[in-house]
Amino acid sequence: MCARDDKLRKAIEDAVAAHSGRAPLACEEIGSDGQAARRRIALWEQADSVHCSIVGTCASVADLRRTARKVGIEVSPDTPDYDVHGHFVRLSTTDCAFSRAFQKLLDGRFEGALRRVGRARGVAELEALWRDMCDRGQVGPAYWAFMTHQHVPGPLRARIFGEVHMWSHLAGASFRQKNEEAATLRDQLQEAEDRARRVEAGLREALTQRDRELIELRATLARLKAGRAADEARVPETAEAAPDAASLRRRLDKAGRALQSARVRARQAEARLREIGEETRRPAPQQMPRQGARIAAIAAGPSPVAVVGTGAAQADAAARPKAILYVGGMHGHRDRLRGIAEAFNTTFVHHDGGVEDAPQRLDHLLPSVDCVFCPVSCVSHDACLRAKKICQKLNKPFVPLRSTGQTAFRKALQDLVGERSAAQFALQGPLPEEGETA
Repeated sequence: MCARDDKLRKAIEDAVAAHSGRAPLACEEIGSDGQAARRRIALWEQADSVHCSIVGTCASVADLRRTARKVGIEVSPDTPDYDVHGHFVRLSTTDCAFSRAFQKLLDGRFEGALRRVGRARGVAELEALWRDMCDRGQVGPAYWAFMTHQHVPGPLRARIFGEVHMWSHLAGASFRQKNEEAATLRDQLQEAEDRARRVEAGLREALTQRDRELIELRATLARLKAGRAADEARVPETAEAAPDAASLRRRLDKAGRALQSARVRARQAEARLREIGEETRRPAPQQMPRQGARIAAIAAGPSPVAVVGTGAAQADAAARPKAILYVGGMHGHRDRLRGIAEAFNTTFVHHDGGVEDAPQRLDHLLPSVDCVFCPVSCVSHDACLRAKKICQKLNKPFVPLRSTGQTAFRKALQDLVGERSAAQFALQGPLPEEGETA
């Protein structure tokens, strides 16, 4: 400790020695004589064991330093708080300028607590007041008021002193626990920081790797572009030897248009045959010559549809549809329906009506079939309307079925073959009897 602290210690020791002959009133019992008229016990009149707890509980070290400066006591800023506390606890045992200034400081600071304790009467009321003030966190004000009021019984004052003394120990234990928790938290923080640094290093490495990959990809892209440019530069050299892609596309488009035109002519002829078949089923005597002339004109004119051969078997074969499209229905009936169609020597094509097959697939299926069957009770509305519109556009029969059963399908197919046979008969004329030549 420096010379200034030695001087402070000597001044305090001299002050204590000068007042050591005076006994503290707090150690004496309060009698019924003139002493009872005193309502307060001064700081320097307290028992020696009480000063440490009063100074430490009711004031801070900063309060001690400020009070010392006011009374002319010089305290070095480098003096430890423990030494400052110890010096002024010893000095507060004497009636001196510091003790009186410190008493005045605490009286002014805790004036409200002093009034509340002064108004309390009886041990029960004082005990309840002490507990209430402690519960409110007013330990310092309550301790000063209870330890300085003479009407507070000695046993209660001793018990209050013991509680405050034990709180200091509990505070020390709590401080130690907090330090341990703080040390644990510091270790956890260090681990988290180390982990964060490792993650950051990994991210930096990943970013570096990504940058390298980007550089490689850019280089690869540049090489590909250069190769493509070289290939395009070589195209004029081989243009004369290789067929032009545009020319090939034009030829393909021309062939597609020709095929579409042939299909249209075939559909027109088929529609015309259906009309003739309908007319043959409802003949009138006066219409027979006109009908014969119309049939003769059709037979004489060029037609994309030709019926080859004679006889009933050949007429039935020409009347049968080569392929039919069945839209919708039950999935489990598909094989049985296919068997019925094959019994008529007809290819069976199925579309589930929009369950798994897209309705747009009908655009590709309908041009390759001769007619469409659609069970209206088991098909999506969209698929049914789409198939009907395409059939109208392509002049193909659209046969709605009332049920998904095999009987309805077989009867509709028989009716369709019968209509086509009638149309073929109208074109060929009556078949020759057996033994006759055509």
